[in-house]
Amino acid sequence: MTGDMTSDVTVDMTGDMTAAPTPGRQRRTYAPRVPAAQRRTQLLDAALRLVVTRGHNAVTMDAVAEQVGVTKPVIYGQFASRGELLAALLRREQEAALLQLRAVLPDSAGQRLAEAPGELLAQVLAEFLEAVRDAPDRWRCIVMPMPDMPIQFHTAREQARTMVLARAEMIAHLVLDSLGGPAGLDPEIVAHTLVALFEMAARLVLTDPAHFNPDRFATAIRAAIGLTRPV
Repeated sequence: MTGDMTSDVTVDMTGDMTAAPTPGRQRRTYAPRVPAAQRRTQLLDAALRLVVTRGHNAVTMDAVAEQVGVTKPVIYGQFASRGELLAALLRREQEAALLQLRAVLPDSAGQRLAEAPGELLAQVLAEFLEAVRDAPDRWRCIVMPMPDMPIQFHTAREQARTMVLARAEMIAHLVLDSLGGPAGLDPEIVAHTLVALFEMAARLVLTDPAHFNPDRFATAIRAAIGLTRPV
């Protein structure tokens, strides 16, 4: 039975679909075939973009397929369900964020604190903000309010913040010891203040990058602690 058919449709092993054009009908463009690992990255990137622009609830298999330009079988070839897709996105972004944080808050930082604690703080803040600029969608999920955030994402964000607070308190102890800070200056309070500063700076860099940049924050930190003085 071919007399009523207006087009032939084929589906390859990856789930990508190509359709022969028919007279008077615009052909839909689909993403070209790519290796499975690359396709997985594309799907997760699309899901992350949806989270940032439209919220977690907007991440559906249909929406991701439309973003990437593939059919739903392509997505189901990588993820069995929406929940599995979101879980994979969470793991990827959490691991990447922690790697970035560990890079700017190294365990060896204590060796530099005795020499120039203020300069180290300014440098760490600038490096952190550069990391934020390198992965803005990731950090929007971490530092910006997101009312429809699933409990798993909220828990992961709090776990990361707890890790950062612990590292910041360790650094605060070292800085206060090296400077002979006042006895009443609580390292835990200092740590919370520093983390709040970093979060505020990240939000400003994300929402108004033309006005706020990492170097501007680093310069302000140096001035605030007396490392630079007006001429």
